[in-house]
Amino acid sequence: MVRADRFLLGVTGIHAEAGLTTGDADEAAMKRVLAERAAETYVLGSEEKIGAVSPFTVLPFDEVTGVIVDPAAPATSLAALDRRGVPLLRAG
Repeated sequence: MVRADRFLLGVTGIHAEAGLTTGDADEAAMKRVLAERAAETYVLGSEEKIGAVSPFTVLPFDEVTGVIVDPAAPATSLAALDRRGVPLLRAG
């Protein structure tokens, strides 16, 4: 069984309403299991992923330690995430 101190989760969508999403159901399921087995899970949020939505939910925001966001991400999308209480860590 795989266990990790930190899991760096890649997703294709980070949206205030839709949550953390990806384009493949099996990939979403695998990432949920990996996150369950990690002490901390951080989401990697590059500019094009912030505000985007894909078909399959990976995790709700309350199950991640933080979302590392690109400072060039759209300010309105970052503000929406911040209003929801998403723990944002600005890269830079």
